[in-house]
Amino acid sequence: MTPPAKQWIIFRHGLATHSKTGYGDRIVTAEVLPEGRPPIQRLGVYLKDKPFEYGVRSEFIRCQQTAQIVTDATGHVFVPDSRLNEQVKENFEQVRARVAHFVQETSALPYQHIWICTHGIIIAALKSLLIKGAFTPGDANDYTQPGQLLIIQEQTAEVIRFEQVV
Repeated sequence: MTPPAKQWIIFRHGLATHSKTGYGDRIVTAEVLPEGRPPIQRLGVYLKDKPFEYGVRSEFIRCQQTAQIVTDATGHVFVPDSRLNEQVKENFEQVRARVAHFVQETSALPYQHIWICTHGIIIAALKSLLIKGAFTPGDANDYTQPGQLLIIQEQTAEVIRFEQVV
């Protein structure tokens, strides 16, 4: 009997900057902005009754804060994993290797419902690796925004939006 397909629920940390050019010297220390909290709270309420077996997050503070908001809504705890950290002082190949290792290791776990809180390029890598089995530089910007939920199952992706429309 074939086990059911894994469901990967992936979301980006809450809004942590208004800059169009990135985090600059705050890439490691940026925190979720007050206006970034409500979309994550709505996302957490949505997830409250969804199946959960394993939650994992980046070590960066904005993911710690985002995961805590979801934990407050759902009661589900996230463990930190450095392989989900933002890309800092490493090249594309290094990012691809660490995320591929995460996918390989996590895919081998007995869990069917995996929740992940991470960063843009890591979401792009997860999405590409889980759906196509490969992650190329052209895929690096294919990620969801804060307040959006990415659900991957059986090599298909669905995005559900919780951010406020301005």
